[in-house]
Amino acid sequence: MGMEVEMKDTEIRAKYRIDDCTRCKNECAAACPVYRHYGTNHPQHLAHLFLEGGAEATRGHGLIWTCVTCTACTEACPFKVDFAGFIRELRIGRVDYRPAHGGIIQHYQRRQAASKAIAIGKPRNSWIDKSIDVNKGAEVLLFAGCLTLFDAVPGCECGDGFAGMARSAVKLLNKLGVSPIVLEDERCCGRDLYDTGERELFASLARHNLEAIKKTGAAKVLTICPECAFTLKRTYAEEFGGAPFEVEHITEYIAANMSKLGFERGEERFAFHDPCYLCRSLCVSDAPRAVLAELSREAPIELERRGAAAPCCGAGSWTNHGPHTRTAVNERLTEAHRCGADVLVTACPKCTLLYAEANPACSWKQSPVVVRDLISIAASRLKG
Repeated sequence: MGMEVEMKDTEIRAKYRIDDCTRCKNECAAACPVYRHYGTNHPQHLAHLFLEGGAEATRGHGLIWTCVTCTACTEACPFKVDFAGFIRELRIGRVDYRPAHGGIIQHYQRRQAASKAIAIGKPRNSWIDKSIDVNKGAEVLLFAGCLTLFDAVPGCECGDGFAGMARSAVKLLNKLGVSPIVLEDERCCGRDLYDTGERELFASLARHNLEAIKKTGAAKVLTICPECAFTLKRTYAEEFGGAPFEVEHITEYIAANMSKLGFERGEERFAFHDPCYLCRSLCVSDAPRAVLAELSREAPIELERRGAAAPCCGAGSWTNHGPHTRTAVNERLTEAHRCGADVLVTACPKCTLLYAEANPACSWKQSPVVVRDLISIAASRLKG
């Protein structure tokens, strides 16, 4: 089974239920981070243009490339119109966006899809050192994702580095007696290429990863990134059929085995930021909170917008990062400060990267709120 061919307007209309956009009262507007910032680029307006003139009539609409595909609009929609899927379909065959970070991430992904894996700055698995134990015949595989690439993005420092998140995940697994399989030639999961319409390149990455994982015989694949989890679990299955392994986000696995772990509790007032692909796409919100609750003597603070109602950090698919992206970060840090949190914790490398990028210029930088990765904190608090 291969990638789907480009769909006709009538097929797009039916698949994503675009006709239902004429039936609601604009509930999506308040949920959309792009519309909230600009007051334009309304999701329903784009849908109406499509219904009037098909895909060609939408080509100049600003939301096509500013949409962060966070699915908050679908969560708010009474008819559950799949607007993110609709946006992805309209992007197929187009690359006329402004890539974030000078396009380094897209360049890396395209090179990987077209040829052998390449390293930017250092080898992909250079994060593995003598402090962790990997590849000892376990049935659990850790899919690290593009963490080492994120370390190559200028000006985005993150504690022990983004690769440190992968080491932290392995330390937690080692404490549970698991020495996870790590692929020698793991490639990017392809999420961003899929979302920006570069489907053949996405297919190349997906086929490589599927074949490599199957060869290991792993029964369970854990990911550090929620987007990797969703892509391996749902998108690969939709495009290439089912796979002989289960996929979970690392927080699900750790939460399920909490009784086997012990942590030194700190004094921080933590608040959790729900990543889009974790809370809405995978419906996982309890697991990270269960882990976070064990890391401080203070009970975690719940933010005003949480779970499926949580806002996007603004990362999207690394396209057209502009004022709306900075606004999304400012809003969330302001919310965390207002709720009394010392530390805003997340479980997504993209969220962490975006906050690290935007935080120095954020209006709330003078506040005590800092942003940290959940798995990194947990690994640093392990007893023994």
